[in-house]
Amino acid sequence: MVGATLALGMLIPFASLATNGNNPVESSKQEGEDRWVPSLAITSGITIQEQEGSADSVLTEDIAGISLGPLPLRGFVRGDDLTVSPFVGGSLELMTPALPIPTRPRLFVSGEIVPTFASDRDLVIEGDPSCIRGPEPGIPCAIDELTELIDGDEIPIRDRGFGEDSVNGQGSRTTAQIDTLVIGLNLGAAFPLQVGKRQFRIKPSVGWINYKVEAEGMVTDAACDPTNRCTDIRSQNFVPPPAFLVTPGFLRETTLTASGSQRFNAIGPGLDIEMDTGRYGPLGVSLFMGGRAYAVVGNRKISFSTSETFTDQISDPGVTPPVKTDRAVARFEVEVDRWIFRAHVGIRFHWLGYQE
Repeated sequence: MVGATLALGMLIPFASLATNGNNPVESSKQEGEDRWVPSLAITSGITIQEQEGSADSVLTEDIAGISLGPLPLRGFVRGDDLTVSPFVGGSLELMTPALPIPTRPRLFVSGEIVPTFASDRDLVIEGDPSCIRGPEPGIPCAIDELTELIDGDEIPIRDRGFGEDSVNGQGSRTTAQIDTLVIGLNLGAAFPLQVGKRQFRIKPSVGWINYKVEAEGMVTDAACDPTNRCTDIRSQNFVPPPAFLVTPGFLRETTLTASGSQRFNAIGPGLDIEMDTGRYGPLGVSLFMGGRAYAVVGNRKISFSTSETFTDQISDPGVTPPVKTDRAVARFEVEVDRWIFRAHVGIRFHWLGYQE
């Protein structure tokens, strides 16, 4: 809300230039109250919403078509985060003539497009999900350091082994991000209020917004055979080919990634306070600030999953041809909170027509 207040402070000097004879509107009569008034507004603010996420990964075994398991791979993890998203956008509004009833209110309808600049939020983070690599700091991914070409032969790079428990890059992550395009519609009434020489409008309304959330998930895991040696190891006293010694090891790198997205609809009440700052020819200028609360309707969850199948010496050691396979499955979920809260400020340009 600090940013919104600063933005309002920047808009006031600009809006004050659009006065007629540098005097504010003094009449108790509303400007253009006897006609339909279209207007264009530029709006800036923030939206706030809680989001929850989860990641679950398991390993199942298949023997001759019979599935066994599941066994935990990285297991089930859950987390949440408060998403604060700034936006800058615009809206078009049409306001009716004043109604011939006490307080002379006016009805209005507006449509808005508010590009939102949200960042990726880590809802779930367990371990360090990235590429699988050895325990030494600053080394490349294991797949990039397995072997090197020496005199035409692929020779293991490593001369020091590492085990499953010391492998870096294992973990689970679920992230979510609000898409840039957010649209909305508002219906309400504007009640005039004269405070000194300033003319205000109190504008309660009911609003609808439509927005999209994009989610991604990642699970990484390492399994080794034997468990204390994840890659082939060359002798400490390495001699170029053909005289070299290699101690075999095996690394199964599991990397599961998936994504999903969904558009959400939300409705709820809002309240704006708008102040006329003056008129320049046919244009009236006003400043406003307000807040809204939206309730998401319908399904609030995004669910997505992925899997990978392995037939290797870990799943079926020493058997040719192999009859046993392992299948790694990862399931992810993102759930948005029921309520979205919004605060905003802006400047509005009204078409009031030429004065007679």
